[in-house]
Amino acid sequence: MRSSVLWAALWLSVPWGVRAEPVDYSRNVRPILEKNCVGCHHHGSLDQPAMSGGLALDSYDAVLKGGKEPIVKPGQASESELLRRLEASDPAVRMPRGGPPLPAESIAVIRQWIEDGAGEGMPAESVMPPPDTRTTSRIAVRAIDVFIPFGRRQPVKPTMDQLSPQKTAILGIPGTLVVEQEHQTDSIAATPYEDGLDVKMGPLSPATAVAFSPDGGYLLVGSFGGVAVWDLSKRSVVRDLDDVRGSVNSLEFSPDGKLLSIVGGKPYSPGEVRLYDPQSDFQLIAVLTAHKEVILDQSFSPDSRRLATVSFDKTVEIWDLVARKRIAEINDHSDTVQCVAFDPKGKTIATGAMDMTVKISDGTTGKGELTLNPELKGMLAVSFSPDGKFLLTSGESPEIYWWELAEIGATVTEAGWIASRKFPGHLEPVYDMRFSPNGQFLATAGADRTVRLWDGRSGRPIHAWVDADDLLYTVAFSPDSKRVAAAGGDGLTRVWDVDSGALLTVFVYKAHGAQATSEWLAVTPEGTYNASPNLGQVIRPREVHHAKNR
Repeated sequence: MRSSVLWAALWLSVPWGVRAEPVDYSRNVRPILEKNCVGCHHHGSLDQPAMSGGLALDSYDAVLKGGKEPIVKPGQASESELLRRLEASDPAVRMPRGGPPLPAESIAVIRQWIEDGAGEGMPAESVMPPPDTRTTSRIAVRAIDVFIPFGRRQPVKPTMDQLSPQKTAILGIPGTLVVEQEHQTDSIAATPYEDGLDVKMGPLSPATAVAFSPDGGYLLVGSFGGVAVWDLSKRSVVRDLDDVRGSVNSLEFSPDGKLLSIVGGKPYSPGEVRLYDPQSDFQLIAVLTAHKEVILDQSFSPDSRRLATVSFDKTVEIWDLVARKRIAEINDHSDTVQCVAFDPKGKTIATGAMDMTVKISDGTTGKGELTLNPELKGMLAVSFSPDGKFLLTSGESPEIYWWELAEIGATVTEAGWIASRKFPGHLEPVYDMRFSPNGQFLATAGADRTVRLWDGRSGRPIHAWVDADDLLYTVAFSPDSKRVAAAGGDGLTRVWDVDSGALLTVFVYKAHGAQATSEWLAVTPEGTYNASPNLGQVIRPREVHHAKNR
């Protein structure tokens, strides 16, 4: 404690003119509040006064607003209720309640911030503080085996008769799979894989986002706390983006290839848009503080100048990426907004939410233009067709709906909305949908453990990939439209060849943060594999004689 007090005294004694950077909320104060206060004092707990006291500290505006009375008086730190609570000697008054007092250096930073006028700083380009390199105790997690299978299952070519929406319809897949149209994951029974590798690198976090680099040479896979950059020619991880805080819910490259955007965040904290330069070894160039909650999806405008984001906080935001500032906020949805897409011309955006609506808004101002309310349960995926004529939707109702925009108003009848096209196929919710860059294909990923390939023009099904044994959250095409990647709950990422339908590689990644080396493994159906050096002693073949390290 003595060293903390000494550090604070020395810091405050440094003349303002020679300090490296001014104290502001975004850079200096926000990390302290998020670490120590936001768990109880956030906008989601305002209706629980026993927890929050009616006070939210999860945004700059909320801190300045305070509760019943302001808790910050800019320029008057000693008169500010926030400082009084942090410095109180009485545990019944001091905050955080029931916990140890804040370190003296943290209180000194907050005091100096208030004395200097309590400025916000530059939230759109805030730089996160350096990682804490102090030795801290960690909860020991015993590694468990993860089974990585060899072999592949043949893609299923369903007929329209097999895909008809019958109450007890059964899609027969000879020798491998039986799928019933009951919304239960355990209704899918697959013949187990027999050959493969047992690798002591579990448990694995779900893989929640995938994206190919603009040149097709890399595959990026996001999971909680980080993103792995796979070199596809070497089948190895060449870069760890381990500076991500919380979940990674979407990875998107800008259409011009100059930006990589990663969105996500931590519960009860503002979301983050992290922008990287893919042409400079994925160096972080900006962090945009967006929304009041975790960001769930994003979409670039075709000219790469704007970014639309949606969040658990029920809002939509549109960002000017040149000025790095928010230019519109949409508050039209009444529940969590799950998905967003720009139209091919960049004039409008479509957003889907758990309020069972899809809304079309101006892509610059955010002004509402149309609400589609087909009563199809929660909306989890939206996309415009490459020609801009159709809006596609899916989600908890797993059919793929094509809405013809030119005639959408005429589709409203006394019976409700009528889609131009509707294709059943998935038997559980659909989490993601993507058109191929050449517009020939549509790929969808869902909770029924399948990736389905559709004709990108007619919408008719081509086949279903059934190699996965867990639900699939995310899907992406390579820039040349020749490969599809998908990942999900088991932490495995699979890549298929579009033309042949063959499974090419299974990628496995486990991040350990900035303080430890990540583990990774790439396995082919033929039984060859490439592994990180730290996995050499924990890989064991399971009932197989042809496994060999590449």
